[in-house]
Amino acid sequence: MDLRTERLLLRRWQDTDAETLYKYAKDPAIGPIAGWKPHKNIEESLEIIRTILSGAECYAIDGRLVRLL
Repeated sequence: MDLRTERLLLRRWQDTDAETLYKYAKDPAIGPIAGWKPHKNIEESLEIIRTILSGAECYAIDGRLVRLL
């Protein structure tokens, strides 16, 4: 389910978000704060999208992680 407002679109993660996720997730200053080890490559980010970020209520905004509780 997508959530859309006039200025914002929250949507499900897509395989095409792997490169954008990797840009953030490879940074050793970001990964540990978010609870993960820095990603080693785009393929690892794609696997995270397919396994972890495909869960219920897990959304992307332009390829950035947003979790609604």
